[in-house]
Amino acid sequence: MGVYKKTEKGMNELLARSPGIDARLVSVLILVDGIRDSAEVIRLAKEVGLPVDALEILFHGGFIDKKFKGSAEPAAMDVAPPAKPMVPKQTDAASKFKGFNELYVYLVEQTKALLGLRGFIYQLRIERASTVLELKSLIEPLTRVIAKKHGFQIAQEFMRESERLVVAVIAERNM
Repeated sequence: MGVYKKTEKGMNELLARSPGIDARLVSVLILVDGIRDSAEVIRLAKEVGLPVDALEILFHGGFIDKKFKGSAEPAAMDVAPPAKPMVPKQTDAASKFKGFNELYVYLVEQTKALLGLRGFIYQLRIERASTVLELKSLIEPLTRVIAKKHGFQIAQEFMRESERLVVAVIAERNM
């Protein structure tokens, strides 16, 4: 198992208005943060039905790279391919924002509940966020603050649920 980080090509792909790779690969690319090992990324991807070979595809495509020299290549999972290819759902304007709103509400409520007044600055940052990537960028610092106040277990639960919501939002994105 290895730890991967996004390359410049990977970051450009995330910031592009219309990504050049499949939306499912973009979802996995978002999960690569330089902290999680490949097993954790694969587990999160499997939970929401994303391709388990996505790390390998992203690695060979130059979107991610090993964080440390000597890291292993992405773990290969022996999983049968889906019976039929995934087709993006046609969504209306209201349903496009449903996932974003769920993530937003979760972050605000958890910040209030777990950090109280200490989390006020983070609440302001969450309220100013207008994209999923802006909300995702707040998860890691919030997790560190929660870990300091409540311990690793609660912080880990917060991070897992937050990342699950991020992946669900990205997986629903219509491209």
